[in-house]
Amino acid sequence: MAETNSSIYRPGESILHRLNPVTSIVLAVCLSLIVFIVSDYRVALVLSIVLAGLVFIARVHGVIFRLYATVAVPFALFLVLVQGILNPANQLTPLYTVGPITVWKEGFVAARLIFLRISVLILSFLLLATTAQPQRIRIALTEKGVPNKLAYVFVASLQIIPEIRDRAHSIAEAQQARGLDTRANIRSRFKSIVALLTPLLISTLIAANTRALALNARGFKAGGKRTFLYEVSDPVAERVVRYCAGVAVIGAIFWRIIA
Repeated sequence: MAETNSSIYRPGESILHRLNPVTSIVLAVCLSLIVFIVSDYRVALVLSIVLAGLVFIARVHGVIFRLYATVAVPFALFLVLVQGILNPANQLTPLYTVGPITVWKEGFVAARLIFLRISVLILSFLLLATTAQPQRIRIALTEKGVPNKLAYVFVASLQIIPEIRDRAHSIAEAQQARGLDTRANIRSRFKSIVALLTPLLISTLIAANTRALALNARGFKAGGKRTFLYEVSDPVAERVVRYCAGVAVIGAIFWRIIA
């Protein structure tokens, strides 16, 4: 299965690549739910470490950690500033002071929990996107009774960000080749953003229309039983794993209620 330019999927032979995509989706959703249900930061920390280990096992650490750092580092700084300074629970235990600004322990603890929760969410779904081939995802969802249109929308949502990123990069290079200065003062940079957004929006709409026409020409809306070029296996062990993941979420809910 070849890697496409419109996806962050990375081919491989790891156990995560061999999983039924439905199992990957269920695990990603259940792990995300558990860390938001349980308020103990240690649960999110352990799951983050486990997911980081799985990233290396799947050998997709290059793409995942690059994307994770792009999102997580600015988000962490933002959380520390907002929660550490503006959290209503502050004013009890100062943690760090720089001039007139004080970061409070209560806000830092809240920021730590939020950051670890988001880390689990990001890592789990990046693992899904990089180890589950898009076509296998659609086939697996369809075989589980998910409507074909909904399955396609889910797969397309995993591909849209890489597509827009690649298209924006191409448009920016084309604009620079025509003499647009994107590295000058703030005014010039603002103009470059406007010059980028207009063709990006138009090209995205054109691409969406072209894809819709291509899908209709291939009988996307046709009814009846569908057949696929290959099968996506769903062994009993994976069904047990999905069942246990659902039970773990229910257990976390009850633990939160009685705690």
